[in-house]
Amino acid sequence: MTNRWIVLMVLLPLLTGVLSTPIVARLRLSRVLGVVGLSATLIAGLLLLNNATSEQAGGILVSQMGGWAAPYGISLVFDTFSGLMLCAAAAVTLCGYVAALGTLDRTVERRYFHPLMHFMLAGVNLSFLTGDLFNLFVAFEIMLMASYGLLCLAGGEAQLRQAYKYVLLNLLASALFVIAAGLVYGMFGTLNLADLMRIVRETSEQGEALPTGFTAVSVVLLTVFGLKAAIFPLWFWLPDAYPTMPVPLLAVFGGVLTKVGVYVIARTFPPIFAAGEAAEVIVPILLTAAALTMVLGAIMAVAYRRLRAVLCMFVIVGVGFALAGVAVGGETGLAGAAFYMTQSMIVAALSFLVCGQIENRVGSDDIDDAGQFSWYRAAPWLAVVGFVLAMTLVGLPPLSGFYGKLWVVQAAFTGPDETPGHSVWWLGLAGLVAGTITLLAALRWWTGVFWLGREDQTEEPPATQPASTGPRSLTLAVALLLAASLWMGVAAEPVLALAKDAGTNLADPQRYITAVLQPETTEPSYASTHGTTTPANDQAHRASPSTPEHHAQDSTPPATHADDRFGPNHPIRLRGGH
Repeated sequence: MTNRWIVLMVLLPLLTGVLSTPIVARLRLSRVLGVVGLSATLIAGLLLLNNATSEQAGGILVSQMGGWAAPYGISLVFDTFSGLMLCAAAAVTLCGYVAALGTLDRTVERRYFHPLMHFMLAGVNLSFLTGDLFNLFVAFEIMLMASYGLLCLAGGEAQLRQAYKYVLLNLLASALFVIAAGLVYGMFGTLNLADLMRIVRETSEQGEALPTGFTAVSVVLLTVFGLKAAIFPLWFWLPDAYPTMPVPLLAVFGGVLTKVGVYVIARTFPPIFAAGEAAEVIVPILLTAAALTMVLGAIMAVAYRRLRAVLCMFVIVGVGFALAGVAVGGETGLAGAAFYMTQSMIVAALSFLVCGQIENRVGSDDIDDAGQFSWYRAAPWLAVVGFVLAMTLVGLPPLSGFYGKLWVVQAAFTGPDETPGHSVWWLGLAGLVAGTITLLAALRWWTGVFWLGREDQTEEPPATQPASTGPRSLTLAVALLLAASLWMGVAAEPVLALAKDAGTNLADPQRYITAVLQPETTEPSYASTHGTTTPANDQAHRASPSTPEHHAQDSTPPATHADDRFGPNHPIRLRGGH
C-alpha cells in the first residue's frame, strides 16, 4: 500500500537537527525542540505501525521517492519488522535524550550534542526504511558521521583514543560496502532489494547458477554488517569504545546501533545473499558466529569487573541470540529474532541508565566499589529495579527477554518451521548454555552491587561523591523504559503478533516483492507527472528511462511485471552484460 507519510520518519529528525544547529548555544530552546522532535518521531512511528497492520495495507507500506517506480527510484518500505525497529529506536533515543538533559555538562551540550543526536537517528531510521543497497550505504554514513562526533563529545583522552579505532574500522567497512554494492550492481543490474529478491528466487527456482563471485560478495557484505553488529570475531572494538561515553549516549549506542547491523543481515541475507549456492558458505558462518557470539560473550561478561563492560557484553550476547534466529531461519526463528531485537533495544538502554544511577550514587562503575555502599537504606528501589533488569537480561519468564529466546531456541531444536532433518540442535544447546552463563553473570553483578553491602555501613556516601542516584530526568528515563520492558513481558500479545508477521515476511518475501515492484495504480509515476498517464507509456518509461521526449513517443505495450524485460536468463541479470 502506498503511503507518503513514511518519509516523516527520516524528515522529522533531519529537520529537527537542522533547526537545532544554529541555536546550539541556546540550551533551553534546543532541549525543548529536541524533545518535541523526538516525541513526534515516536508518535509518527506508532501511527504508521498501526496503519501497516490494517487489512488494506497488508502489513507493508511503500513510498517511491520522486514518483520513479521501482527498481529505478528510491523505495522506502515500512513493514512490521522495520516498524518495530523504528518505534523501539525512537523510544530509546527519546529516553536517552531526556536522561542527557540532566546529566551532560553544559559545555558538552554546546558541542553540537543536540543536532548530532537527531542526525544519527535520521540515519538509523533511513537504514530501517530504505529498499536498496546504495541508499543503505548512504544511511550508514549519515548514522556513522553523527556517531563519530558523539563518541568524542566529552573530549577525554580515553574517548579520543577509542574514537580513532571506531572511525578507522568503520571507514574500512564503508569502503568494503561500497565496493561490494558496485559488484552486486555489475552482476544483477539493480540494487533494489525487492528486485534482488525476485531475481535470486527466480534464478534458484529455474536451477540456474548465480553470477560468478556472488558468494564472495556475500561474505564481504556479511563482514561489513557483522562489524557494525559486533558479532564474533568482529566485536573487539565495542567493549573498549562504548564504556568511554557518557551514560545517556552509551544507552543510545548500546541499545540502537548494534541492532542496525543485525537488522540488515536479517533483511538481506535469508532472501538474497544466503540463497542459492551461497547458502553452503554463508549459513555455516552465520550459525557458527551466532553460537560463539552468545557463549563467549556470556563468558566475558562473567570475567569483567566493571559494570559498563559487563553490560556491553550482555549487548553482544543479545546480538548473538538475534543472529541465531536469522541463521536458523523459518518463520519461528525470524519472528524470535524480530521480537528479541525490539525488546533488547529497550532493555540494553535501560541497563546503561541504571548503571548511570549507580555511578551517580557511588562515583564508580566498579562492582567492588559499588558493593561497599549500603543500598538497603539509601535506595532499595534501585536494587529492585536492578534485579528485574538482571532477570530480563537473562530471559526468565514472564519478562520480555523470555519470548524471543524461546522462539529462537525452539526453532534451532526443531528446525525452521519444524522441518524434519533441518534441526540445528547444537545451536539451541549453545543458546541454553549462554543463557545459563548469562544468569551467572547477572547474579554476580547484582549481588556484588546490591546484596553484599553491609547493613552497618553509613547510609550516605563520602562527601566527595554525589548523594543521589541522579537528576529527575535520568529517573524519568529509567521509569519509561522499565514500563515499556515490563509491558512487553506481561502484555506481550500485540508485539508478539507483529513479530510473527515480521517473521512470515522475512521467511517468504513475496509479499514484500509484490508491494515494492507492483505498486497500486494510485502511485503516480514519472510518466504521469509529465503528461503521459497511460499504463503503456508508464511501462515504457520503466523500460527505458532516458528523456521525457523519448517516453512521449514510446508506445511499447506494458509488460506483465515491472521488470520482466530482464528475466533470470538475461545477460544483464546473470552476468552484468549489456
